[in-house]
Amino acid sequence: MNKNNSYNNFIFLSTLVRNLIEVFSCLLLYKMGYSVSNILFFISVMSLTGLLVDYISLKINYKIVLIISSILYGVSFYFLSVMNNNINNLILFAIILSASNYSYTLIKHLLAINLEDKSKHKISIILVFTYIANIISSLIGAYLIEKLSLEITSIIIIILSLLSIIPISKLNIKTNKIKLKNIYIPKKKILFSIFQQFKVIFITLQPLYLYLYINTNIYYIGIFNIIINIASLIVMYIVSKRINNEYFKYINIILCISLILKLNIRNSIIILLVAFLEGIGQKIYEIISLENLYNNENKDIHSYLFKEELIFCLTKALITLIFCLFTSNIVLILYICIIGIFISGLFIEKSK
Repeated sequence: MNKNNSYNNFIFLSTLVRNLIEVFSCLLLYKMGYSVSNILFFISVMSLTGLLVDYISLKINYKIVLIISSILYGVSFYFLSVMNNNINNLILFAIILSASNYSYTLIKHLLAINLEDKSKHKISIILVFTYIANIISSLIGAYLIEKLSLEITSIIIIILSLLSIIPISKLNIKTNKIKLKNIYIPKKKILFSIFQQFKVIFITLQPLYLYLYINTNIYYIGIFNIIINIASLIVMYIVSKRINNEYFKYINIILCISLILKLNIRNSIIILLVAFLEGIGQKIYEIISLENLYNNENKDIHSYLFKEELIFCLTKALITLIFCLFTSNIVLILYICIIGIFISGLFIEKSK
């Protein structure tokens, strides 16, 4: 089995496991009694912790990192199930979940950059595996939250997370004894990475918005995510070879329009129709942004990736902290995120 196939299997299994509960994490915190401001603070702490996690993860063998990450992922949600509602526990939960998420994400990107083929078409295939996993996990995750305790679910997650590592266990990627350097990244690429975080924040808060303003049924949020990913599957493989970065700003405008529509519609059925349009724009955005990340001219991929992660973490931490200090209006926050998403489309590099 070549690197690409092994990686695709890893992505499918790990995404399936990690999206069972994580997509609902902000909603679970809100239902425990934490405010929107508390949740924004939680995201900020996670992002800042991610800086240290990324640095340490590059110094350890990637297989060990993924094993520790898998265990911590289950532990984090076990802790969530037993913790009392206070800021100290919220910070501790953020640190544990961050240690799991950022170590996993860094290794996931590092493995992708080491693939034999990083063309737009191959990246789209990686995303197809992701979307299929998202569809399955959205249904199963909603069921687990409604029917099982978080304690039992966390144990299931630990076991499945460890199993997901098997497909890439034989890959040989150097991740230890690395000296990180301050390397050059083009200004446009940095600006895109900065404004891209508004999309990440929007997606993170979206389940909570749907719960507060559209439908309080957990299954509805799962169905919403399924429709977005079905839309992605329908268009992604067909158009992936034809997507040109020069048209990205127009695709981005369509995405922004769909997001604005969603914030101005309260009918739960119509929102699902808008979700289909959003899925098309959102996932084409994702394939362009991943190509922007994975295709680089730096031979020192570890320093390059760490610097990109540094930009991601600092930007997201700063934005969510500002939101936390000045507003808890989730609708206003999402509108600001849409402006940031729109601006990000101005900085994508043209296809070479």
